Amino acid sequence: MPRRFVLLIAIACVFFVRAIDLFAAEPLTLKEALSRALAYAPAAEIASAQIDLADATVREARAPLFPSIAANGDYTQAPGYDETITNRGLTLAQLGLDYTVLDGGKRAAQLKAARYADEAAKLGLNATHAQIIFATTVAYFDLLRARGAVSELERSLDRLSQYLAIIENLRHSGRAIANDVLKIRSAHDSTELALASAKQTTEQAGILLAALIGEPGHSDIPLEEVSSLPALPDGHIESSPVFKAAQRQVDAAGMAVAAARAEAAPTFKLALTSGWEGIDPPKTFGHHLGASYDGMVNVPIFQGGLVNAHIDQAKATQHAALAQVRQIQIDLQRQLADATARYRTAREQLTILDRSQTTADDAFALAWTRFLGGGNITLLEVMDAYQQAQNLRFARFDYRFASQQATAEATMILGAEQ
Repeated sequence: MPRRFVLLIAIACVFFVRAIDLFAAEPLTLKEALSRALAYAPAAEIASAQIDLADATVREARAPLFPSIAANGDYTQAPGYDETITNRGLTLAQLGLDYTVLDGGKRAAQLKAARYADEAAKLGLNATHAQIIFATTVAYFDLLRARGAVSELERSLDRLSQYLAIIENLRHSGRAIANDVLKIRSAHDSTELALASAKQTTEQAGILLAALIGEPGHSDIPLEEVSSLPALPDGHIESSPVFKAAQRQVDAAGMAVAAARAEAAPTFKLALTSGWEGIDPPKTFGHHLGASYDGMVNVPIFQGGLVNAHIDQAKATQHAALAQVRQIQIDLQRQLADATARYRTAREQLTILDRSQTTADDAFALAWTRFLGGGNITLLEVMDAYQQAQNLRFARFDYRFASQQATAEATMILGAEQ
């Protein structure tokens, strides 16, 4: 019984380890990669911190719209000084309220400017997420492209090894010359060298993707193959989070101009107090409980050009924000047009490849058959036909990646859902 029990435990452990390996080997989907990248990227945390800062700024700008209440306490004795000046001492315990009733709209403008800045920060987070999604998507498809190229080179190397064996046998039988063996061996060696370079490129692409999703050092991440090509998203530049954030900055700058102009308006403040005020504590707290109220109007007349300077500064910031919006609009339009053109070109090239690949494969098959059959064709012509067919196969990986990259860029620009 103990031996059977131990054997059962050992079998269970083996199955458990295999289950863990199987689970770990599950291919990573693009959706999972994007989710990991968004959770890991420090840029997203920085953008979130900017939102927290903007929210606190909004609350700071809203605070002056409410009365401020404070408790004041003071006890002072000044023996030896002139009592006409010092009244000998002071005992004070009061509750005070201060409130700005009118200020020409300065506080309201500052609050609106803070709210626009808060909206810009939130849109900035969306823009940061879009950039993270773009970088991760491109890295994901780039790794798929690199691995596809490695697989194709391995298949090509196997085929060339078979062709080399055939040519060597033909040389031994006198149907091929030494130069033919050298040609195909040279092609074999070049393909082997290209395979080594492609493996290095694949490892670098894997390192980049692993770094983006929070798994540095794991370049051998299994990926889920993507067979279909994504469609180009529809939309307008105005839906871009970058463009929206820039517009909110313009709105905030406009409110800053209004707040600066309000500095020249009269202000009316109200102050209320209630508590005890006297000389000595016993008499003060026993007989001098009271209250006070005060209203003050302040009309700015001359500040040495300070208000005008503030207005000019706010206007300059507004003009810069407007220019920034125009520049962003121009850049986004150019980037979107470029991505659209690259997408259409890649799709057209893929369509051409679909019919060209069959022709190139048939041409090589015919040339190889003619050579084996002793036809009037050299091995150099056969290898040229083979290389043309291989170039088309490798071009497919590049054109697919170009299409995927252009789609990802357009998605980032338009703020569309991935």
